[in-house]
Amino acid sequence: MFPRFRHFRRLALLITLVVLATAGPADAGWMGFRNDTSATLVIQETGADRPGKPQKVFANETVRDTTSAGAHRTFTITDPAKPDKPLYTGRFAAPADNENVLYVIKSDGKGGLLIEAVKTPAGVGRHQPKR
Repeated sequence: MFPRFRHFRRLALLITLVVLATAGPADAGWMGFRNDTSATLVIQETGADRPGKPQKVFANETVRDTTSAGAHRTFTITDPAKPDKPLYTGRFAAPADNENVLYVIKSDGKGGLLIEAVKTPAGVGRHQPKR
């Protein structure tokens, strides 16, 4: 019926496969929070024009987010039972394009929190092909 389009599907599939095979994995950095306390915490970004969605982070749970490099973001960490009384409010540095930053949340033993930054190169922990 349309002789010109007879091999169009095969060509389109081949082009798609070539593009997917040659595209490398993105190594953009991410930032995250790990709750090393025994309590459930609520983390909310507050420094933006519009506050972020509050996110519950259970004990020993990790959450992460991709972000633009070099920016600073402000977060508030609260106890879900007392959302009006922040346990911690502060600015967190976003990672560079080639690194990941995990902010580990620990109890200070006095009812407050300590935050420890752990930096790793982007792409670490990802399955690397054997050579």
